[in-house]
Amino acid sequence: MPYGLGVILSGPLSMLPVSMKEMILLTESTVEKMFRELMNTPERTEEVFDKAEDLLEDELRPESPLRHRLSVELDELRTLAAKA
Repeated sequence: MPYGLGVILSGPLSMLPVSMKEMILLTESTVEKMFRELMNTPERTEEVFDKAEDLLEDELRPESPLRHRLSVELDELRTLAAKA
């Protein structure tokens, strides 16, 4: 990993300028890790769910099996949170 890229990937990508975001390609492993970090927050608000959904839509191809699996998981977690 090039110097500094780890720092960029450890923070929210939304903080980067658009031109910088376009240059960074995330692996599926990185996307899944970021998704897990969002879902492991103590308070799963609608904002957290929206961020996770945006992450999946922005970083994974529509036909990606990982995107499908995490989207189903996200829907289930949203349903559970709504019932609580």
